[in-house]
Amino acid sequence: MSETEVIQGAGVVLWRVTKKTTEIALVHRPKYDDWSLPKGKVEQGETHLACAAREAMEETGFEPVLGPEIGIAKYLAEGTPKEVRYWSAKATGKSIGPRDTHEVDQVIWLSVSDAKKKVSVDDDREIIKFFESFGINTTPIVLLRHAKALKREEWEGDDGDRPLDNKGQRQAKRMHSIYQNYGITEIHTSDAQRCIETIDPMAKSMKLVPIFSRDLSEYRYEKDKEAPLDYVWSLLKPDLNAVVCSHNPILPNLVKKLIGKKNFKKIEVELQPGEAFILHHRDGEVVAVDWIEAPAV
Repeated sequence: MSETEVIQGAGVVLWRVTKKTTEIALVHRPKYDDWSLPKGKVEQGETHLACAAREAMEETGFEPVLGPEIGIAKYLAEGTPKEVRYWSAKATGKSIGPRDTHEVDQVIWLSVSDAKKKVSVDDDREIIKFFESFGINTTPIVLLRHAKALKREEWEGDDGDRPLDNKGQRQAKRMHSIYQNYGITEIHTSDAQRCIETIDPMAKSMKLVPIFSRDLSEYRYEKDKEAPLDYVWSLLKPDLNAVVCSHNPILPNLVKKLIGKKNFKKIEVELQPGEAFILHHRDGEVVAVDWIEAPAV
């Protein structure tokens, strides 16, 4: 490791509601004899998001449904700089217990105020404070640009029939590994072939039947700029965790209109093929926006 290299990690504030009280999970690590949030090192080829979900499952036994990214902790680990990105995550299902009891031998659930007192390091305490100020019960909607397609000049047929290229096909096969962490219940897509091919492997893996809509297509957008916005607005419902696959410039314009004048972290003007914005909403209002990189292939 070079002198300037930073160890990358990811973790979660895993929460549940018990008798109207929000509780979060803390884990005990016997090696350090401390109480901490579930977290771990990002493995080679793994995204931070996937690492956060994996660590939650391995250290607590619960399957998480990820919410917004809520903060980054930066510190020295045995003299080496380390950054850990954290997501809010709802605990689902029944725990099967920690996978490796040598790493984690206890999991406890505490109220937010008690958890802040119990954790051993201030970095975790600050992350819990971020979580507390943000709140729970958000719903994600994934605005996904289709994977890499054949260039327009390389395709002689109708543009709506233009398929993915080889790289795009590989990207499509890896979409499931990313978006399974958001508890997706519906997949909506433009009727363009490149969008259909993008979501097809993910839909099959999730055992979902895609919903095809011309309102999400470039052709419809040219005729009516409001059609995609009206369509997506109709999906902003509690517990409707949706993927919407569409195109540039439709998606960036959607994001700008849905967030209004709110000042979120920098949002790029365009999405590259396979990238996505995740809008987290509560009571019909977008309260956080995350950006997801295209699958590495």
